[in-house]
Amino acid sequence: MKKKVIAVIAVLALVVLVRSCLLPVTVSGTSMESTLQDGEFAIMSRDFSVIKRFDIVVLSSETLKETIIKRVIGLPGETIEYKNDKLYVNGKYVKETFLDQSFKEQKKREMESPLFTNNFKVTLKKGEYYVLGDNRLNSVDSRALGTFTIKDFKARGGIILYPFNKMGRTE
Repeated sequence: MKKKVIAVIAVLALVVLVRSCLLPVTVSGTSMESTLQDGEFAIMSRDFSVIKRFDIVVLSSETLKETIIKRVIGLPGETIEYKNDKLYVNGKYVKETFLDQSFKEQKKREMESPLFTNNFKVTLKKGEYYVLGDNRLNSVDSRALGTFTIKDFKARGGIILYPFNKMGRTE
């Protein structure tokens, strides 16, 4: 009997530990295509003490009253500018290697848009982050919702668990 109680306590402790460190997420919508697809299931890390540019993050949007998944583009204090589909951070060009070029061209044709990311410029204040969906022509993100602060972050990074053929790190 004592061994069963210890086993149950150990399992419960493990569940609590996992739930406090990891956040299960099901992708809903197409705003993160081609990186993440609608219906994919991932486990994301609740450790967001260090947020880096291009991290995939889970955020709570007060405006939408829902949880969203986006990519961090701008960090506190930076000036972010998109000019002719190119990202500039504090005036320096930064390549977005995670964006699939054929996907970008396909979406521009479908939406009859000359640009994948419309031109804009924004300067972030201390504590502000700027996030975008990877499917820029079909994403409600910081361009519409404004900036986010660390209190809005729920998780970052992670591993896709389903579908099995896409199992691996979210990048």
